[in-house]
Amino acid sequence: EMIYVARRLYPLLKGSKKVLDLGCGNGLIAVLLQKMLGIELYAIDDWNKVPKEELMRNIQIDNAKITLGDFNSSFGLPYPDSSFDAVYSVMFLWNLRKEMRRKISSEVNRVLKDGGKFIIVDTFVIRSKIKRELEGLFKLEWYGEENAFSFFIWSRR
Repeated sequence: EMIYVARRLYPLLKGSKKVLDLGCGNGLIAVLLQKMLGIELYAIDDWNKVPKEELMRNIQIDNAKITLGDFNSSFGLPYPDSSFDAVYSVMFLWNLRKEMRRKISSEVNRVLKDGGKFIIVDTFVIRSKIKRELEGLFKLEWYGEENAFSFFIWSRR
């Protein structure tokens, strides 16, 4: 499953130089993408819920170059404005309450460069929620469904 998602993300991220994996979990997708694309990759998650050590081990095993970040106390992203060419999130947003999805989306909008992409891979279950909640902040560039996943590509307005 992770290899499938990484392969689907690969062409969408090609050409990006600096990318953020939002809600990276064990980091296997981040490791695969960093190795395939050779990009400057950052990864962040709620380390109170996900063991950071597992990601660190996966980074070390594959000698990937990934910079880890920590959410601040209000779930903000610790990066300057307009830092990233792309941000992607795989199976992360469905875990959050509506107000947290909005907060995170606003933060993603802040850290994306003009024209930057926010790529979301998540379950079919929340596809309409994601669409409604992000339409005001981002422009929907593409939507598709494959293998029980919803794929969104949003661009910063």
